[in-house]
Amino acid sequence: MNYFLLLVQKKVAKKRQPPVENVTFSNGGDAGRASMRALNCISCFGKWLAVMIVALNFSVASAAQVPPVNDNAGLLTAQQVDTLNNKIRGVQMAHKIKIGVVFVKSVGGRDIVKVSNELLDKNFANSSNGSIVLLVAINDRKYEIDTNAVMRDKITDFDGIPYLKDAFKSSLSAGDYYGAADNFVDGVDKLVTHYETNGAPYGTRTPGSFDPMAAMMVVVIALFIGVTIRSWLIGSMSNVRHAAEAIDYLKRQTVKFTEKRDTFLFMNVKRRPRGGGGGSSGGGGHGGGGHGGGGGSF
Repeated sequence: MNYFLLLVQKKVAKKRQPPVENVTFSNGGDAGRASMRALNCISCFGKWLAVMIVALNFSVASAAQVPPVNDNAGLLTAQQVDTLNNKIRGVQMAHKIKIGVVFVKSVGGRDIVKVSNELLDKNFANSSNGSIVLLVAINDRKYEIDTNAVMRDKITDFDGIPYLKDAFKSSLSAGDYYGAADNFVDGVDKLVTHYETNGAPYGTRTPGSFDPMAAMMVVVIALFIGVTIRSWLIGSMSNVRHAAEAIDYLKRQTVKFTEKRDTFLFMNVKRRPRGGGGGSSGGGGHGGGGHGGGGGSF
Protein backbone atom coordinates (compact mmCIF):
# COMPACT_ATOMS: atom_id res chain seq x y z
CA MET A 1 0.00 0.00 0.00
CA ASN A 2 2.74 2.41 0.85
CA TYR A 3 4.56 1.47 -2.31
CA PHE A 4 1.42 2.19 -4.38
CA LEU A 5 0.94 5.63 -2.78
CA LEU A 6 4.55 6.50 -3.48
CA LEU A 7 4.13 5.69 -7.16
CA VAL A 8 0.95 7.79 -7.37
CA GLN A 9 2.67 10.78 -5.74
CA LYS A 10 5.58 10.54 -8.18
CA LYS A 11 3.19 10.50 -11.17
CA VAL A 12 1.24 13.49 -9.83
CA ALA A 13 4.46 15.38 -9.22
CA LYS A 14 5.59 14.68 -12.76
CA LYS A 15 2.27 15.94 -14.18
CA ARG A 16 2.50 19.24 -12.22
CA GLN A 17 5.99 20.09 -13.52
CA PRO A 18 5.91 22.89 -16.13
CA PRO A 19 7.43 22.32 -19.56
CA VAL A 20 10.75 23.75 -18.57
CA GLU A 21 12.55 22.66 -21.67
CA ASN A 22 10.18 24.46 -24.08
CA VAL A 23 10.21 27.73 -22.12
CA THR A 24 13.97 27.76 -21.73
CA PHE A 25 14.57 26.98 -25.39
CA SER A 26 12.15 29.65 -26.58
CA ASN A 27 13.73 32.45 -24.51
CA GLY A 28 17.27 31.42 -25.41
CA GLY A 29 16.45 31.34 -29.16
CA ASP A 30 15.05 34.91 -29.23
CA ALA A 31 18.03 36.29 -27.35
CA GLY A 32 20.44 34.46 -29.63
CA ARG A 33 18.79 35.70 -32.77
CA ALA A 34 18.78 39.30 -31.45
CA SER A 35 22.45 39.00 -30.57
CA MET A 36 23.27 37.67 -34.03
CA ARG A 37 21.39 40.52 -35.68
CA ALA A 38 23.27 43.08 -33.57
CA LEU A 39 26.59 41.46 -34.42
CA ASN A 40 25.72 41.47 -38.12
CA CYS A 41 24.83 45.18 -37.97
CA ILE A 42 28.07 46.01 -36.18
CA SER A 43 30.01 43.97 -38.70
CA CYS A 44 28.36 45.70 -41.66
CA PHE A 45 28.99 49.14 -40.16
CA GLY A 46 32.61 48.23 -39.50
CA LYS A 47 33.08 47.09 -43.09
CA TRP A 48 31.47 50.28 -44.42
CA LEU A 49 33.65 52.43 -42.17
CA ALA A 50 36.77 50.58 -43.27
CA VAL A 51 35.87 51.10 -46.94
CA MET A 52 35.32 54.85 -46.38
CA ILE A 53 38.64 55.21 -44.55
CA VAL A 54 40.49 53.40 -47.33
CA ALA A 55 38.80 55.57 -49.97
CA LEU A 56 39.64 58.75 -48.07
CA ASN A 57 43.24 57.72 -47.63
CA PHE A 58 43.44 56.84 -51.31
CA SER A 59 42.09 60.23 -52.37
CA VAL A 60 44.46 62.10 -50.05
CA ALA A 61 47.37 60.02 -51.22
CA SER A 62 46.41 60.61 -54.85
CA ALA A 63 46.28 64.39 -54.30
CA ALA A 64 49.59 64.33 -52.49
CA GLN A 65 51.20 62.40 -55.37
CA VAL A 66 50.47 65.12 -57.97
CA PRO A 67 53.91 66.54 -58.88
CA PRO A 68 54.45 70.30 -59.14
CA VAL A 69 55.32 70.08 -62.86
CA ASN A 70 52.91 68.40 -65.28
CA ASP A 71 54.19 68.40 -68.87
CA ASN A 72 51.24 67.02 -70.81
CA ALA A 73 52.47 68.65 -74.03
CA GLY A 74 55.87 66.94 -74.15
CA LEU A 75 57.90 70.16 -74.10
CA LEU A 76 60.45 69.32 -71.39
CA THR A 77 62.97 66.57 -71.00
CA ALA A 78 62.81 64.18 -68.06
CA GLN A 79 65.87 65.84 -66.52
CA GLN A 80 64.31 69.29 -66.84
CA VAL A 81 61.12 68.08 -65.17
CA ASP A 82 63.09 66.56 -62.28
CA THR A 83 65.13 69.74 -61.85
CA LEU A 84 62.02 71.93 -61.77
CA ASN A 85 60.23 69.57 -59.38
CA ASN A 86 63.14 69.63 -56.94
CA LYS A 87 63.40 73.42 -57.14
CA ILE A 88 59.67 73.94 -56.62
CA ARG A 89 59.59 71.54 -53.67
CA GLY A 90 62.35 73.55 -52.02
CA VAL A 91 60.41 76.81 -52.46
CA GLN A 92 57.24 75.13 -51.21
CA MET A 93 58.93 73.89 -48.04
CA ALA A 94 60.55 77.28 -47.40
CA HIS A 95 57.28 79.24 -47.61
CA LYS A 96 54.67 76.50 -46.96
CA ILE A 97 52.96 77.20 -50.28
CA LYS A 98 51.91 75.20 -53.34
CA ILE A 99 53.25 75.89 -56.84
CA GLY A 100 52.03 74.22 -60.00
CA VAL A 101 53.39 74.45 -63.56
CA VAL A 102 51.20 72.71 -66.14
CA PHE A 103 51.79 72.49 -69.89
CA VAL A 104 48.93 71.25 -72.08
CA LYS A 105 48.44 71.15 -75.83
CA SER A 106 45.04 72.87 -75.67
CA VAL A 107 42.15 73.62 -73.33
CA GLY A 108 39.70 72.33 -75.92
CA GLY A 109 37.85 75.57 -76.53
CA ARG A 110 37.11 76.12 -72.84
CA ASP A 111 37.80 79.31 -70.93
CA ILE A 112 41.40 79.03 -69.78
CA VAL A 113 40.57 81.02 -66.64
CA LYS A 114 38.02 78.43 -65.51
CA VAL A 115 40.38 75.60 -66.39
CA SER A 116 43.14 77.12 -64.27
CA ASN A 117 40.71 77.64 -61.38
CA GLU A 118 39.62 74.00 -61.47
CA LEU A 119 43.22 72.85 -61.77
CA LEU A 120 44.29 74.74 -58.67
CA ASP A 121 41.29 73.66 -56.60
CA LYS A 122 41.74 70.01 -57.54
CA ASN A 123 45.51 69.47 -57.32
CA PHE A 124 47.19 72.41 -55.55
CA ALA A 125 44.74 73.70 -52.92
CA ASN A 126 46.06 71.96 -49.78
CA SER A 127 48.53 74.61 -48.59
CA SER A 128 48.57 76.81 -45.51
CA ASN A 129 50.16 79.95 -47.02
CA GLY A 130 48.63 79.98 -50.47
CA SER A 131 48.73 78.31 -53.88
CA ILE A 132 49.62 79.47 -57.38
CA VAL A 133 49.48 77.72 -60.76
CA LEU A 134 50.86 78.57 -64.20
CA LEU A 135 48.85 76.95 -67.00
CA VAL A 136 50.26 77.11 -70.55
CA ALA A 137 48.24 75.95 -73.60
CA ILE A 138 50.77 75.59 -76.41
CA ASN A 139 48.48 75.18 -79.42
CA ASP A 140 46.19 77.94 -78.16
CA ARG A 141 49.21 80.21 -77.53
CA LYS A 142 47.70 81.26 -74.21
CA TYR A 143 48.85 81.21 -70.60
CA GLU A 144 47.10 81.85 -67.29
CA ILE A 145 48.33 82.44 -63.75
CA ASP A 146 45.87 81.46 -61.03
CA THR A 147 46.09 82.18 -57.28
CA ASN A 148 43.80 81.23 -54.43
CA ALA A 149 42.50 83.72 -51.87
CA VAL A 150 45.49 83.34 -49.53
CA MET A 151 48.11 83.75 -52.25
CA ARG A 152 46.19 86.66 -53.73
CA ASP A 153 47.05 88.72 -50.65
CA LYS A 154 50.76 88.03 -51.24
CA ILE A 155 50.83 88.30 -55.04
CA THR A 156 48.29 90.93 -56.01
CA ASP A 157 46.54 91.11 -59.37
CA PHE A 158 47.57 94.74 -59.84
CA ASP A 159 51.32 94.53 -59.14
CA GLY A 160 52.40 90.94 -58.48
CA ILE A 161 50.89 89.28 -61.56
CA PRO A 162 52.42 91.82 -64.01
CA TYR A 163 55.77 91.27 -62.29
CA LEU A 164 55.52 87.53 -62.94
CA LYS A 165 54.47 88.09 -66.55
CA ASP A 166 57.53 90.25 -67.17
CA ALA A 167 59.68 87.54 -65.60
CA PHE A 168 58.75 84.64 -67.90
CA LYS A 169 56.78 85.87 -70.93
CA SER A 170 59.81 86.65 -73.09
CA SER A 171 61.18 83.13 -72.57
CA LEU A 172 57.76 81.66 -73.30
CA SER A 173 57.49 83.59 -76.57
CA ALA A 174 60.99 82.48 -77.57
CA GLY A 175 60.11 78.81 -77.08
CA ASP A 176 62.29 78.40 -74.00
CA TYR A 177 59.66 76.60 -71.94
CA TYR A 178 62.07 75.39 -69.29
CA GLY A 179 63.42 78.92 -68.85
CA ALA A 180 59.89 80.31 -68.63
CA ALA A 181 58.93 77.84 -65.89
CA ASP A 182 62.20 78.45 -64.04
CA ASN A 183 61.76 82.23 -64.17
CA PHE A 184 58.16 81.86 -62.99
CA VAL A 185 59.26 79.89 -59.93
CA ASP A 186 61.99 82.45 -59.17
CA GLY A 187 59.44 85.26 -59.43
CA VAL A 188 57.03 83.54 -57.05
CA ASP A 189 59.86 82.97 -54.57
CA LYS A 190 60.88 86.65 -54.69
CA LEU A 191 57.33 87.98 -54.32
CA VAL A 192 56.48 85.71 -51.38
CA THR A 193 59.82 86.53 -49.74
CA HIS A 194 59.06 90.25 -50.16
CA TYR A 195 55.72 89.77 -48.44
CA GLU A 196 57.23 87.81 -45.56
CA THR A 197 60.04 90.35 -45.11
CA ASN A 198 58.07 93.60 -45.41
CA GLY A 199 54.64 92.54 -44.22
CA ALA A 200 53.05 93.87 -47.41
CA PRO A 201 52.81 92.60 -51.00
CA TYR A 202 55.04 93.84 -53.79
CA GLY A 203 53.96 97.21 -55.18
CA THR A 204 52.34 98.52 -52.01
CA ARG A 205 53.85 100.82 -49.41
CA THR A 206 55.32 99.01 -46.45
CA PRO A 207 54.52 100.33 -42.96
CA GLY A 208 56.91 103.16 -41.99
CA SER A 209 58.35 103.63 -45.48
CA PHE A 210 58.40 106.81 -47.60
CA ASP A 211 55.04 107.62 -49.17
CA PRO A 212 55.46 109.68 -52.37
CA MET A 213 51.76 110.50 -52.54
CA ALA A 214 51.80 111.96 -49.05
CA ALA A 215 54.92 113.98 -49.91
CA MET A 216 53.22 115.36 -53.02
CA MET A 217 50.20 116.39 -50.98
CA VAL A 218 52.45 118.23 -48.52
CA VAL A 219 54.13 120.12 -51.38
CA VAL A 220 50.78 121.12 -52.91
CA ILE A 221 49.46 122.36 -49.57
CA ALA A 222 52.66 124.33 -48.94
CA LEU A 223 52.45 126.00 -52.38
CA PHE A 224 48.80 126.90 -51.81
CA ILE A 225 49.60 128.47 -48.45
CA GLY A 226 52.55 130.38 -49.95
CA VAL A 227 50.49 131.78 -52.84
CA THR A 228 47.72 132.79 -50.46
CA ILE A 229 50.12 134.67 -48.17
CA ARG A 230 51.81 136.39 -51.14
CA SER A 231 48.46 137.56 -52.53
CA TRP A 232 47.46 138.91 -49.14
CA LEU A 233 50.73 140.84 -48.78
CA ILE A 234 50.43 142.36 -52.24
CA GLY A 235 46.85 143.38 -51.60
CA SER A 236 47.77 145.07 -48.34
CA MET A 237 50.34 147.38 -50.00
CA SER A 238 49.14 151.01 -50.37
CA ASN A 239 50.98 151.84 -53.63
CA VAL A 240 49.82 148.81 -55.61
CA ARG A 241 46.33 148.42 -56.97
CA HIS A 242 44.80 146.02 -59.46
CA ALA A 243 43.43 147.55 -62.64
CA ALA A 244 39.92 146.67 -63.70
CA GLU A 245 40.88 146.25 -67.39
CA ALA A 246 44.10 145.76 -69.30
CA ILE A 247 43.66 149.09 -71.09
CA ASP A 248 44.06 150.85 -67.78
CA TYR A 249 47.75 149.97 -67.84
CA LEU A 250 48.31 151.94 -71.09
CA LYS A 251 48.94 155.63 -71.43
CA ARG A 252 46.12 157.53 -73.01
CA GLN A 253 46.51 158.82 -76.61
CA THR A 254 49.50 156.57 -77.29
CA VAL A 255 47.65 153.56 -78.70
CA LYS A 256 44.72 153.56 -81.13
CA PHE A 257 42.29 150.64 -81.06
CA THR A 258 39.91 149.75 -83.85
CA GLU A 259 37.01 147.35 -83.55
CA LYS A 260 35.84 145.03 -86.32
CA ARG A 261 33.23 142.33 -86.16
CA ASP A 262 32.30 139.50 -88.53
CA THR A 263 28.73 138.40 -89.08
CA PHE A 264 28.20 134.64 -88.92
CA LEU A 265 25.91 133.40 -91.68
CA PHE A 266 25.72 129.59 -91.58
CA MET A 267 27.76 126.39 -91.33
CA ASN A 268 27.60 123.03 -93.09
CA VAL A 269 27.99 119.89 -90.94
CA LYS A 270 28.47 116.40 -92.42
CA ARG A 271 28.24 113.34 -90.18
CA ARG A 272 29.59 109.87 -90.92
CA PRO A 273 29.92 106.82 -88.67
CA ARG A 274 33.30 106.13 -87.17
CA GLY A 275 34.52 102.52 -87.48
CA GLY A 276 35.45 100.67 -84.30
CA GLY A 277 38.88 99.15 -83.97
CA GLY A 278 39.49 95.57 -82.93
CA GLY A 279 41.86 94.29 -80.29
CA SER A 280 42.63 91.50 -77.89
CA SER A 281 42.58 91.59 -74.11
CA GLY A 282 45.33 90.35 -71.89
CA GLY A 283 43.43 87.57 -70.17
CA GLY A 284 40.19 87.10 -68.34
CA GLY A 285 39.42 88.35 -64.89
CA HIS A 286 39.42 86.21 -61.79
CA GLY A 287 37.42 86.42 -58.62
CA GLY A 288 35.17 83.37 -58.43
CA GLY A 289 35.76 81.63 -55.13
CA GLY A 290 38.41 84.17 -54.16
CA HIS A 291 40.69 83.33 -57.07
CA GLY A 292 43.09 85.88 -58.49
CA GLY A 293 45.65 86.04 -61.26
CA GLY A 294 45.83 86.99 -64.90
CA GLY A 295 47.01 85.79 -68.27
CA GLY A 296 47.44 86.58 -71.93
CA SER A 297 48.80 85.37 -75.25
CA PHE A 298 52.34 84.67 -76.43
